[in-house]
Formats: sequence, C-alpha cells, structure tokens
Amino acid sequence: MEKIDTDFTITIKKSSLQSTPYSVKIGDYDYVLLLDSEYRKMQEIIKINHEALMFKSLEKEILQEMPRDFDDVFIVAKTLLKSIQSKKKNLTIYDIKKVVKEIKINYPNLFINIDEYFKDMNINS
Repeated sequence: MEKIDTDFTITIKKSSLQSTPYSVKIGDYDYVLLLDSEYRKMQEIIKINHEALMFKSLEKEILQEMPRDFDDVFIVAKTLLKSIQSKKKNLTIYDIKKVVKEIKINYPNLFINIDEYFKDMNINS
C-alpha cells in the first residue's frame, strides 16, 4: 500500500477554475474541490430536502392511522418531534413512526376507531 503524504498544497489559477466542482487526483484517490459558497448552498439544499421528506413522511404516517382531524394530530406530532430533535441531530422515519404511535395511544380521541365506526353503522342500518 502506497503511503500518501497527508500535508500538501494545491495551487489553482483562478482562470483554470472555470467550473466547479474541480476534480483532483492524488495517488489512487479522487477528490473534489468546491467553492465555499457552493458547499454552503449544497448543505442548505440537503437540509431543506431532508425537512420536506420528514414532513411528507409524517403526513403519510398520520394518514395511515386515520385521524379525525389531521391538523390537530399534525400539530401535536410536530411539537413532539421538535422536542426529540432538540436532543437528537437528525430525525429518522423511525422517530416519526414512534411519535405517531405514541399520539394514537395517548390521544385515542384524535383517531377514528374502525371497530366502533362499523358497529355504529350496523346499529344505524
């Protein structure tokens, strides 16, 4: 295995950095150089997309449990997820599923009980 010196300097003339990312090969390894501003934009886009994905996952999980009022359950879930997020860096789908299940257990009146619903339908007909 070839030993690679970990301390090195790369000098790039501004004219040769016409488009980023700029690819550099050192030994057997490929590296990518980005402008700091582009790296920060990329981080922000990833954060926004992650949040959007988590909200879509939350909506899906809530709807699967058949809420009486979606907005009420969504507000409770967002509050609980914020408290989890303050302790944990990133939320996962498992956190979302756990929170929705906890809400259904702790606040059953927010969800439709299928058995009672069909029982009421049979009584009324």
